[in-house]
Amino acid sequence: MAQARAADGCLDFALSADLLDPDRINVYERWESDETLARFRGAGPTGDQAAKIRDAEVSKYRISGVEAP
Repeated sequence: MAQARAADGCLDFALSADLLDPDRINVYERWESDETLARFRGAGPTGDQAAKIRDAEVSKYRISGVEAP
């Protein structure tokens, strides 16, 4: 997490345990641009990390604006 948060363009990066499924870890990432995300993702997980990933679902959301409540 420290490496991701220190990466150029990272606005937020968090890992959390799932409260219902003890074998699940939720990953939340927010990036300044597609380019900064691609630069960070370029390295990808290490072989040991990749071997432990049983499933992954990745979605990209486009937000047109943010307002205070």
